[in-house]
Amino acid sequence: MNARASLMVVGLGLAVVGCAIPKPPPTAPDEYDYKFEHKKTGEPLKVEGESFTYTTTERVELGEQEVRDASGRLVGSSRIYGNQQVARRGYAWGVYQGRQEIDVLSALHIARDKAFEDAFEERIVEIRDNHAESMAVYEKGIKDNAGKRSTGMIVAGVGYGIMGGWAIAAAVTKDDPIIPTAGSTAIIIGGVIVGAIGTWIYQSALNGMRREADRATRMATDKISASDFPKLTSESYLHDVAREYNGSLAPEPPPPPKDTKKKKKK
Repeated sequence: MNARASLMVVGLGLAVVGCAIPKPPPTAPDEYDYKFEHKKTGEPLKVEGESFTYTTTERVELGEQEVRDASGRLVGSSRIYGNQQVARRGYAWGVYQGRQEIDVLSALHIARDKAFEDAFEERIVEIRDNHAESMAVYEKGIKDNAGKRSTGMIVAGVGYGIMGGWAIAAAVTKDDPIIPTAGSTAIIIGGVIVGAIGTWIYQSALNGMRREADRATRMATDKISASDFPKLTSESYLHDVAREYNGSLAPEPPPPPKDTKKKKKK
C-alpha cells in the first residue's frame, strides 16, 4: 500500500469515528392535559355502521403459456401474471351525538363511562411520569455510554495513528522503504484491525446513546390516543355505552295539548 492509499484509509477511519453525534435532548411539555374534541349537548348517542364496496389493484394469475422447443415439442409452461382490479367488501362504523359524528373518546367522556374514566386517569398519570422522566433517561443513556465511546475513540486513534505514522514515513522515504515489505504489511494489517475494533466500540456506544435518546423522545412526546384503550373503543362496547347513556337522559316533555274548545262568540 502506498502512502496516498494509507492516508486515505486513515482519513476514512477518523471520519467514521468523528462524524457521528448523539441526538439532542428531548423537549417535554410542562403539563399535559387532554382536550376532548366534542362536548356534551344533551342529545342521545348512537353507533351506526355500514358495509361498502371498494376496489383495489392486485397481482393475479391471468393464464398459462406453453413453452416449446425449436421442433415444436412441449417442454414446459410458464404462468402469466398481471394487475387486475378486484372488488372488496369493507365495513365502517362511527359514533354520533344527535346528527354530528364524534370521536370515540369524546363519546366515552360524554357518557361518563366509569371504566374509561379510571383507565383515562391512569394513562394521564403514566404520560406525565414519562414526560417528567424523559430528560433523566436521556442523560443516563448518554452518561452510561460515554466511557465506552471514549475508549473506542482512543483505540481507533491508536490504530489509525499507527497507520498514519507509517504512511508519513513511507511518503518521506525516497529510496527503499524504511522497513521491510513484510513488516509494512504487518503494520498496515495491525493498524486496520486495531482501528476497526476501536470504531466498532465507538459505534456500539453511539448506537446505545441513540437508542436511549429515541426512548427519551418517545417518553417526552407521549400522548393519549384511542389505541390506548382497545377494549373500550370497540363497536360493541360503544353500543352498550350509548344504550346506557341514552337511558339516563331525561325524556322529552310531551307537547302541550291542543285547545279543542271553540271560542265563544261575543
